[in-house]
This record gives sequence, C-alpha cells and structure tokens, in this order.
Amino acid sequence: MSYSKRLLGAVMAAGIATIATAGGASAAEQLGCKSVGFLADRDVIPVGRKDGKFTAIKLKVSKNTIELIDLKVIYGNGNPDDLPVRSIIKAGGETRWIDLKGGKRVIKQIEMIYKSKPSFKGQAKVCAFGK
Repeated sequence: MSYSKRLLGAVMAAGIATIATAGGASAAEQLGCKSVGFLADRDVIPVGRKDGKFTAIKLKVSKNTIELIDLKVIYGNGNPDDLPVRSIIKAGGETRWIDLKGGKRVIKQIEMIYKSKPSFKGQAKVCAFGK
C-alpha cells in the first residue's frame, strides 16, 4: 500500500473517531460547591442563565460521607423539580446522572438538604455538575 493511501486512511480514521467522540456524552461543567455541617443542613447553589442549559445533573462528595435527604432543582422559569436521590454518598462518591424534566433547561438554583456523618475527617464538600 502506498504512503498516501495509508496517510489518507489514518486521517479518515481520526476524523471518524473525532465525530464519534463529539456525538457522545458532553463534558460535565461544575455548577458550584458547598461545605456541609454535621447537623442537618440546607444549602443553595446558585446557577443562572450564564451557565447555559443542561439536561442532567450529578453531585460529587469529598472529604466525608453525607446523607442526602432532599434535592430540588429550580429552573429559570421558577418551576421546581424534586429529584429522588435520598441516599448516603461516601467521600469520593457521586450520584448517577439525574435527567432533568423537559430536555435542556436553564437552572436557577439547586437546593440540597443533607447532613454529614460525624467523624474526624471534617466537613464534607458537595459539588454539583451539569451536562
């Protein structure tokens, strides 16, 4: 096989791989983080229009385990969406991607009610991501 045919084949394969990657899952965008107290705590992560539109969110936890009691997304138009995520998330763990109702949506804020498991590790940190 000639050099030009091999080069053309390599370029075409790279192009197909790029198209397949671009058509797959989009990269996650960090929307904000909060530190969690040891007692039951309620925090709001403000998001807003400048961050774009999202089809799903996920939470990542670091430093300590939390018990997630309630998770609510308030959309740009003010409508709330109570998301069923009541669970214990260990330090280093995360939720699955949670689909938002109605396709791509502007998120005004994410409301979380949770508590950290008391330990010598300190306060947990919860970060929200969107895609």
